[in-house]
Amino acid sequence: MAKKGGYNRLNYLNRCKIIIGILGAHYREGITTYSGVFRAYILPFYPMSYKSFMKMVNMRNVDKQIKEEMERIGNPTEKTEEINPNQLALFE
Repeated sequence: MAKKGGYNRLNYLNRCKIIIGILGAHYREGITTYSGVFRAYILPFYPMSYKSFMKMVNMRNVDKQIKEEMERIGNPTEKTEEINPNQLALFE
């Protein structure tokens, strides 16, 4: 299993997926612009530059990259250490 801890791209990729979803929900060809959607719906909740926004929007195969990253780091919800029962006695 791969080393846990440190930097991984999973949070960034999940943010990209959310932003692409927001853009898909609000962008209408010929009616709205990317910059209009960015200013109205993305910027208030995800502070970033327009350049960063465009990098996220142009990212390809986000779902595939998320799957690969999860395989690389292992299951992020997996327990890494067991709780010592004697530790709980400290709080009683």
